[in-house]
Amino acid sequence: MKRLLWNRHTRLLLKHAAGWFCLVAGAVMLVTPGQGLLTMLLGVYLLADEIPFFARLKARLQQRFPRATDYIHRKGGEIRARFHHR
Repeated sequence: MKRLLWNRHTRLLLKHAAGWFCLVAGAVMLVTPGQGLLTMLLGVYLLADEIPFFARLKARLQQRFPRATDYIHRKGGEIRARFHHR
């Protein structure tokens, strides 16, 4: 069985798909039960590296809520350390 080629383009495609899915699912969850804003925030953070509008929005959120973004970065580092094997 062939392994999936994990090059830069494959990761970019998966990151975009996950980001846009989170944005759409979050918008749906705004009118239905669920954590709509949190899911949309996750989508913004996934897309911020590639799309300038979301990068500006992320910077504005980081400036407005510095303690929350520090917590997010700390937890993200813990998750990456747990799942990243070398």
